[in-house]
Amino acid sequence: MNKLKQLTWLLLPIVLLLYSCSGKKQTTSPEQYFKGKSLVSTIRYATLFDVYKTDGIRKVVIHSPFSDTIAAAVFYLVDSSIFKRFQSLKNVLPFPLTKVAVLSSTQLNAIYKLKLLKSVAGIADAKYIQNRKVKELMASGVIEEVSARGQLFTEKTIMLNPQAIFFSPYQQGQALPVKGTIATIPFFDFMEESPLGRAEWIKFTAAFMGQETKADSIFAAIETEYQQLEKTVASTHKKPTVFSGKYFNGQWFVPGGKSYMTRLFAAAGANYIWKNDSSRSSIPLDFEIVLQKAQNADYWRILGGLKDGNVYNELLNQNRLYSHFKAFKNHHIIYCDPAATAYFEKSTLEPQVLLKDFIFAFHPELLPGYRPVYYSVKSK
Repeated sequence: MNKLKQLTWLLLPIVLLLYSCSGKKQTTSPEQYFKGKSLVSTIRYATLFDVYKTDGIRKVVIHSPFSDTIAAAVFYLVDSSIFKRFQSLKNVLPFPLTKVAVLSSTQLNAIYKLKLLKSVAGIADAKYIQNRKVKELMASGVIEEVSARGQLFTEKTIMLNPQAIFFSPYQQGQALPVKGTIATIPFFDFMEESPLGRAEWIKFTAAFMGQETKADSIFAAIETEYQQLEKTVASTHKKPTVFSGKYFNGQWFVPGGKSYMTRLFAAAGANYIWKNDSSRSSIPLDFEIVLQKAQNADYWRILGGLKDGNVYNELLNQNRLYSHFKAFKNHHIIYCDPAATAYFEKSTLEPQVLLKDFIFAFHPELLPGYRPVYYSVKSK
C-alpha cells in the first residue's frame, strides 16, 4: 500500500504538468475565443474592415479591395489581463496600442480627433501637416518624421520602435521594409466608395488605440448631419450636371461612376456626367472625349493644380480649349485648394462638410448664408 502511495505522489506532478500543457494548448490562438459564437460586426458603411469582440479580444479583419476571397490582414487586439498568453503570436497586439507611427495625414487626423496624439511617435511628410498640435509635438521632439516622399526611414523607424505602423498601401506598396520587425497595418479608407464608409474608419483607429465610445459618438454625429442634408436636397427637382478633373500629361482622369466623388455629387443633388460608368476608380480619357460629353455641363469640379489668383485665366494659359466648356463660360468652376484648406488631412472625416459645400454650389438657396470650407464656386 505504501508503495502505491509513493507511486501516486511520484506520478502526480507529471499528471499536473500534462494537464497544464493541455490547458495552454486550448489558449494558443485568440481565434479560439471566436469559434462557435455568432458574432456580428458593428461596422455599417465601410466595406473594407470589420471588428468583432468577445472576452477581452478584438478581432479586426481588413478586407482586400483587390480580392473578394482573401483578407488583406487579420489582427487580434488583446486586453492586458490576458495578453501574455498570446504575445509571441503573429498579428496579436496589446489593446490599446500606446506607441504608433502613422504614414498618412488622414490616419493622423483620426487619432487627433480621438485625443490620442500622445500615442504617436512617428509621422510622414511633416512639412505638409497643418495641424497646430502636431507641429508643437514635432518641435518638442515628441513626434519624429519617419517617412518622406513615399520612402520609409527604416533604421530610424526601428530605433523608434513603435508597436505598429499604420500605412496606406498606395504609398508604400502592400508591404513595408520593416514588416516582420514591426506590425504593419494597412489603412484602406481611401478605397471606400461611400463618404460615410470613409468616415467610419475612425472606428478602425479606435479598435487598435482605444476611445471606441468616442469614435462611435463622432461618427454618429457625422452620420446624422449627412443624412439630414440628403433629406434637404431631396426636396429639390432641379439637378444640374457636373463633370470633374483636368487634362494632365496627355490624359483627363474622371471619377468612375461607382466612385466616392460620384456619391457626393448625387447626394448634393447633381447629375454627374459619367454616373452610369461601372468603374470605382478614375478613368483616363482623351481631351476630345471629355469635351464632347461634358461641353454643356453646368458645373466643373477641380481639386488643386491651380495657383492663387484668377482661376479662369490660369486655365486658359494651360489650355485654350478649356474655354469651350459651358461651365467655364458661365464661371461655374467648383474649386478646392488642398494646401489652403487641409483637404487631404481633414476632409475624410468631414463628409458632411463636403456635402454642404457641394449643395451650396449646386443649390445655394437650400443653405442661405453658408460659407464653404473646402469647395466653392469661383467667380474669377
